[in-house]
Formats: sequence, C-alpha cells, structure tokens
Amino acid sequence: MDLKKMKEEIIYWSRKLNERGFVTVRSGNVSAREGENKVLITGHDTYLGELTKEGILLVDLNGKVLGGEGEITSEKDLHLSIYRKFPEVKVILHSHSPLTTAFFNYFSSLDIFSFESEFYLGKVPVIEQNTPTVTDVKPVLSALETSKIAVLKRHGVVSTGEDFKETFSLIELLEEQCRVGFYTKNLRLPDKSKEESKPKEKNTGTFKLLSSEHINALVEIVNNDEEAQSLGKKYRLTTTLAVKNQDTQEAVCFYYKDGKIEKAEDTDDAEYVIIGKTDILKRVFNREIDPFVALTQGKVKTKGDFAKMSKWYPVMVRTFNLWEQAPVS
Repeated sequence: MDLKKMKEEIIYWSRKLNERGFVTVRSGNVSAREGENKVLITGHDTYLGELTKEGILLVDLNGKVLGGEGEITSEKDLHLSIYRKFPEVKVILHSHSPLTTAFFNYFSSLDIFSFESEFYLGKVPVIEQNTPTVTDVKPVLSALETSKIAVLKRHGVVSTGEDFKETFSLIELLEEQCRVGFYTKNLRLPDKSKEESKPKEKNTGTFKLLSSEHINALVEIVNNDEEAQSLGKKYRLTTTLAVKNQDTQEAVCFYYKDGKIEKAEDTDDAEYVIIGKTDILKRVFNREIDPFVALTQGKVKTKGDFAKMSKWYPVMVRTFNLWEQAPVS
C-alpha cells in the first residue's frame, strides 16, 4: 500500500474512533507500520475527529521525522517501542475509551460474559499509570506479550494488530464488555458460569515443554479429573489433537475417546493441530494466555477446522484449565 492510501486509512479509522466516542478533543493517537523500519503516526495535539493528511508524519523507528511537518505525538515512545519489539504488529490505536477507563478505575478485573468477546479478549491486562503519557513502556510491552490489547489505568487503552479492523474491534469489544460489566456490578447478579468447580491444585513441579514427563503428567491429570471425564462422555469428545513447537519441530498428538486420552504419540498427524513458538506455548500451557485467545489473536497457528471444535467447548475449557497443573519452565 502506498503512503497516500495508508494515510487515508489512518484518517478513516481516526475519525471512526472519534465517532464512536473512543477519543474526544485532542486525545488518542494512531500509527501504522510502513515497510519494516518506518511508521506513519499522528502528530502532537491532533484532533483525530478532524484529522487531515498534514497531521500525519512519517518517522523511522527511532522517532526521526522523515516526512511531514510538526511534532510527533507525545506517545511516540509507546508506539515505536511496540513496533521495535513486535515485528508482526502493523497497526497501533491508543484510545481514551470512556467506559473502559471508568470501569478499571473502580474494578481491577473484568468478567466477560460473551463467548465471542472471551475468545478475542481473554483476560485483559491492566497497567497502573501515574503520568498523563506513558513514561515507562516496559510494563506495556510485557502485557502485550500475552494480549493484543491492554488497559492503561486512568489513561485509556492501547490496541495492536495486523490491520485496522482487527485492532479497532478489540477496543470496541472491550468497551462493550465494560458496559455489560457495569450492568452486572450494579445488579449484583452472580455469574453462574463461574460457579463450576475449579481444577484441584496438584504440586507436580515443572516440566520441560512437550517432554515425555510433561505429556505423561497431562494425560494423567486429564484422565483422573472427574469433571473432564464426565464432560468428555456427555459431549462425545472423540478426536485427535496435536501440539507442535514451531521452533524445535517437536510435536505430540493426543488421541481422545469420549474425553479420555487413550494414548499420546510424537506426531503432528492429527485432525486438529496447534502450532506455536516455544515462548508462546509455554505461556499457553501455564495459562498465562488462554488457548482460545491465542488462537483468535493469531499468537498460534492451526491446522484443521477449529470451528467444528465448538461442539466440544465445555470439555476443552476444562481440559485447558487442567494444563496449568503441569507447569512448564
């Protein structure tokens, strides 16, 4: 895409942020990667609702202005640090979403009640802020290792993605769920879905990722869990599910029969395959990243029609929750 079209996209989505009330007056900033080492980014003190091409600057990853006039946004360190750390990120939106900002001013976490929102948002990290601009980027970078969106407490939201629609949708979903969160907090209704039994903690030590000891522990934990076995029979979970390490090419396939794992083999020849880098898989098995969120946010790749797995959703949720009983190091 040429610079003219990229600027048009930035203008379109900047105005969309303003129309939806996610930014007002001169709040918020927008950027998009241009090639590998350049970024188009909105200028300082820019009104996104009336953004023009003149309000967008071309800079390198160190913040040197290569094209355009004026001063780069005060959140330049936030944007450029994210681009330097995450090569896959193509778009960054920083909004001051009002309901999200208000919700996390009073509550430390958000219960998500929508399946779709849970798949795309997962557990949204919240970062304390003590200054009007982000002066300490490290906590934000750490949060974005497990999520594409993070809340900046009393400051707004930073969302990242491979295109504008994806990045915008995360802000929109979070704002929607904060609205629902306010309703449920006000009504003081219990969330029945949270009343299901939690997996019993089991001190198994830590394991090397996908080692024989790790796999044996996972099989034992799942097969000995009464709820997982009951759900497996109820939903007839019969399939093959493989996990493959993209870095080492190690793989393991679990053979399910009505929820019970009958065997596990070192192969990726399965109906469904989850493929990820070592660091991401470790976070998934340790439940630092929800497996479904890792899937929808593109942190892992897949083979097979995972839409068909929705019929087994309750039992797979239970299975994935059990994984953290065999943590990897």
